Amino acid sequence: MSDGTMRMYKLVAWVSLAVIAVVVVYGTIRSLSITGEPIGKALVDVYFPFPPYFAQPITYFSVACVALFYSGLRIWEDRVSKLPHWLLMLLQLLGFVVAFSAAYEVMYNFMVWGSLFVIACQQGVASVTCNPDTLSTVYPAQWSLVFATRAFSSLFVISGYSVYYLRKFSRSGSI
Repeated sequence: MSDGTMRMYKLVAWVSLAVIAVVVVYGTIRSLSITGEPIGKALVDVYFPFPPYFAQPITYFSVACVALFYSGLRIWEDRVSKLPHWLLMLLQLLGFVVAFSAAYEVMYNFMVWGSLFVIACQQGVASVTCNPDTLSTVYPAQWSLVFATRAFSSLFVISGYSVYYLRKFSRSGSI
């Protein structure tokens, strides 16, 4: 990899890490200052930089996580390739299990979200535009479906790509 490419990946990694830190600090401060909010609601209720026409903090967080992971893999590619074969295969198996679990959570969240959205719109519980961002689950704990879906979508992409990435270091090429 050329020096320019390596610098670009390092820049992306540092910017992504900074975005993740800012979003986590912002969400923590906002959640602590407003009691009783569902988990992640503080990262869904705000649009930045042009409300309500741009992205929510959870969107920035999700994109930054994926960008950091990809950049990190590219930066550490030489070191990853030198890991023992058994460890690479174990990480690949773990990535596959996490990818399955994350995909299940995303599908489950969309089913719950769709059901709650239809009921809310029929009963007039949601806003006039039937905004899906206002819905959250209450079991087993209050949980913002926008937050959960975006977080688990990022986890699915990260773990799915890690399986693909680690496959190239496999001697047999099989999963």
